[in-house]
Formats: sequence, structure tokens, C-alpha cells
Amino acid sequence: MGMTTDSPPVTGIGPSANSSVGPVFGRPEEVGFAAQRLARLDAAMQAKVDDGRFAGISLAVARHGQLVYAKDFGVQDITTGAALRSDAVFRIASMTKPVTGVAMLLLYEEGKWQLDDPVALFLPEFADLTVLDPGGRLVPPVHPMTMRELITNTGGICGDAGVAGQFANGPGNEVRRLYLDAGLTEGTIADMVAKIAAIPLATQPGTQFQYGLSQDVQGRIVEVLSGQRLDEFLRTRIFEPLRMPDTGFAVRPNELHRLVPLAAYDGSLSLVPSRLAWPAFLFGDGHADQTPRFLSGGGGLYSTLADYLRFAQMLGNRGELDGVQIVAGTSVGLMASNLLPVGVPVEFRQRWAGQGYGVDVGVILDPGRATFTGGPIGTGTFHWSGAHGTWFWVDPTYDIVVVGMVQQEFAGIVHMGIPHPAPDLRALSRSLIYQALTDPAA
Repeated sequence: MGMTTDSPPVTGIGPSANSSVGPVFGRPEEVGFAAQRLARLDAAMQAKVDDGRFAGISLAVARHGQLVYAKDFGVQDITTGAALRSDAVFRIASMTKPVTGVAMLLLYEEGKWQLDDPVALFLPEFADLTVLDPGGRLVPPVHPMTMRELITNTGGICGDAGVAGQFANGPGNEVRRLYLDAGLTEGTIADMVAKIAAIPLATQPGTQFQYGLSQDVQGRIVEVLSGQRLDEFLRTRIFEPLRMPDTGFAVRPNELHRLVPLAAYDGSLSLVPSRLAWPAFLFGDGHADQTPRFLSGGGGLYSTLADYLRFAQMLGNRGELDGVQIVAGTSVGLMASNLLPVGVPVEFRQRWAGQGYGVDVGVILDPGRATFTGGPIGTGTFHWSGAHGTWFWVDPTYDIVVVGMVQQEFAGIVHMGIPHPAPDLRALSRSLIYQALTDPAA
């Protein structure tokens, strides 16, 4: 194991002589956790490694800004058996989306867009969109796609023909084929926007949740409104102010040894190296140490447990960390509000009860009924996960922030209720974390 609450590392999770940090190590009892009960996480996570279900797992839990749990289990690389590093770099896939959401909020705070603005106001290519109706006819949209619809995946842009398309429910198969034929990710995000604009929408704006590409379109809007490339905007406005040195669209060449190789199951459910090329299988070009042409606001970032914990804790602190106000608390409140059109649920292969969707995050409206995210978690918790098993949530009711990292091919889809042989670590961690919160009022 790497990180422990007894011996904090110097990688940004715990106190460091070299940097200001977000959550700092504290005694669990001081913030309402029973240390002995919290230690149940050790056996549960180690068991998943010992059983061969995951190669390595990193998990951190903070409350009231104090880190009460941070540990690594298993190996960095199944081919070498080296222990998982406490500063390991992970492909966070769709956990990029909340970062893009914060970028959008930064521009919202500058008055550069409003929820009910038409997307075409910022992307003229979207001025003449058409919709492919259920009968196969091209019809005009009943109203122009709005920014509210874009940030809630309800604008009519369907899941792409790749990973996101596997999650989708309802109409859009023909549109996905057109997306695949168009090679959406083979150029820049500006190129992608032009290609999407030339392809019909899968549904009328505001009528269905369609997951996959809307955050990539948002990434282009960030570029248009800021005058910066997406990677530069994220670096200068979020990562550098938050002291997240290991988060970006590429891994520094001299740090590649910290990148966790992606693992997969073979036919007998044994762990083997994944054959997926990252980021080529999603983004069309590039290698880990090369910034790709396609800067995916939906899934292109690499990060570490330490870095993403700082990002999540900033959200838990209503936009502030270590004296730096990234966004206003009211903006975080908007991010964690249910912004879905009335009557439109979050939907993958099945509908989610008890949840809404805000600015690029899921929002728990009814913890007892929340599909795949239910339990003793607080009302108003917002969350998301990545395709390869990373996850996080921010619980404002109990002031808890959780980040988990694994690199298991498509293990994250189980968080969405999509069948996969990997255990649901997010659900397991949730039940074990909250059973240890013996004094919620502390």
C-alpha cells in the first residue's frame, strides 16, 4: 500500500513542504467517523485485488476538509507486479466532464452565456440544424437548441458511435452511424462541431437525455468565448490555480512511468493488459505524452488521486480551496441543481429514478430511490465517474468528498447500470464509508 493516514505522502494528498494542499490529514473521530469502522474499507478493497477483480485501487475520503482515509491497494502494472504508486496517473475519461462544467461556469460568471441562450449564438454552425424523426424524415427543430439543453445532454446530440453509444437508450442508431462515418474525433473540436452540425439531431431538443458528445461541444464553446485553446484555458484557469500539476491532456514524458497501464478481463475473467490504445480508441490520434489534436472536454484528461481530490474538495468548499476562489459558491449551487427539462429523466439503457442532472454532473434528489447511486448518501450529492472505473462524489449534506481511481477497461459502466463483470467499487465504497459516519452532526 502507498498512502495511509498514518504517514502522509508528499504528492499533494497530505501535508507537503513544497505545496499548499486541500484536504489535510486529520483524526477520523474529530469529524464524526469511527476509525475502526472506516478500516473496513481496507479489507474490502484488498479483497477485490486479491480476488483478481482489479489490479490496483486508490481511494480517498475527506470530511470538513480533513482527509480521513487515503490508501492504495494492489499493483501499478500487472506485468511487473510493482506496487501501485501513491502518485499514479490515471485516465479519468468522463470525469473530465465536470472539469469542463467548471470551465463553462467560469465563463458564465463573466456574463458570456445564459442558460436559455441558443447554442447557435456561439456556434453559428448550429443555426440550421435538422432533426431525424422516428419515421426517418428530416424535420426542423421545434426550437433552437439551448445552452441549458447542451449542458444537460438533452439538446438532441446523441451518444457517439463508440463508447458513449454503447450506453445510450432510445433513438439515434442511424445518427450514430453517421457520426462514425464522419470521423468526429479525427480533427479538432472545431472540426467536430462542423461535422455534428451537418448531421441531423437524433431527437428534438429538450426531449431526451443523450449521453456522449455534448461536453465536447461545450469544450469548443469554451474556446470560442475565451479565445484560448481548451487545454490552455483549463490549465490557466483551473489546474494552475488549484495546484493540480499532473492533470492535463497529456502526461509529461519524464512522468510516463507513473501512468497506470489499462487492464482488462480475458475470457476466463483473469486480468490481462488491455488492447485498447489510449487515447486513439476515443480521440483518434496521439500518445500519452503528446497532446492530441482533439481536446475532448468529455473524456480526454489524465489526472491523479491527489489532483482530482483537490478539484472535488474545491467544489465541496463551494468553489474555494487554500484561499483561492475558483468559482462562486452560487455557481457550484447551480452546477449541483437539477437543470433537466421537466419530465426528462437521466437515461442510459434504463431510466434513473431519484436523480437529476446539473452542469455536467449527476445530482441525487432522493437518496432512497436513486438508481445505482442510492443509499445513506446525502440529498444534493453530485457525482460522476469515468469509463475505466474512476469515480467521485461531493456530498454537501454531510460535507464528504470521495475520490476513487482504478484502470480497468470499461469497469465504470457498471456505475451506470450497464452489465459488466467488474464489481461496483463505487457502490461498495459508498456503503462502507457511510456506515463509518457514526456522528453525522460532528
